[in-house]
Amino acid sequence: MKEPVIYDTRNEAWRVRFTEEHAMIDLADGRILGVPLDFFPLLKAATDEERQNYQLHGLTIYWEDIDDGMDLTALVSGLYIEPSEEYLESLKEIIAQRYAAPT
Repeated sequence: MKEPVIYDTRNEAWRVRFTEEHAMIDLADGRILGVPLDFFPLLKAATDEERQNYQLHGLTIYWEDIDDGMDLTALVSGLYIEPSEEYLESLKEIIAQRYAAPT
């Protein structure tokens, strides 16, 4: 029996679309990965324009405007580290500052 092989290029992102609650990532092999925006607070708080300004780098997607990204290997495998409460609190501050109404 052959050993299973992971073909990274099958998991590469081709484009990203958004619903109100999800980032929908079209993968090279035709699969569509739906990721809750709640997993990415900066992306959830981003404007439509900021969300559309992404760069595809093989198995990662990066949004320069918000300095945040997704690792597709972690998303497909489910292997990722839960963020600390301290980190989540710092994200809330960043989001509040970034999107505060000008005075």
